[in-house]
Amino acid sequence: MRAKFYPDEFKAEAIRLVVQQRFSAAEVAARLNVRSENVLTWVRRFRYKRSQSYEADRLRERLHEAATERAALIELATRLLDKT
Repeated sequence: MRAKFYPDEFKAEAIRLVVQQRFSAAEVAARLNVRSENVLTWVRRFRYKRSQSYEADRLRERLHEAATERAALIELATRLLDKT
């Protein structure tokens, strides 16, 4: 059996109904006339990508903080060495 193609907009709507509107995957699948396994897969992928994105953003923020602290320490060390 050939896999059926669903447009990204269609998947996004199914995901939105589950994530934002709090419908069950089975309810959404029945409304959209697709298998509930498909909806569950789309939602899992969405949540995984979102968690990966969150982690990357958190690490970028921490890297920025570390770079700012490093720059401040270098400036402080330079001032201290210039005084001597």
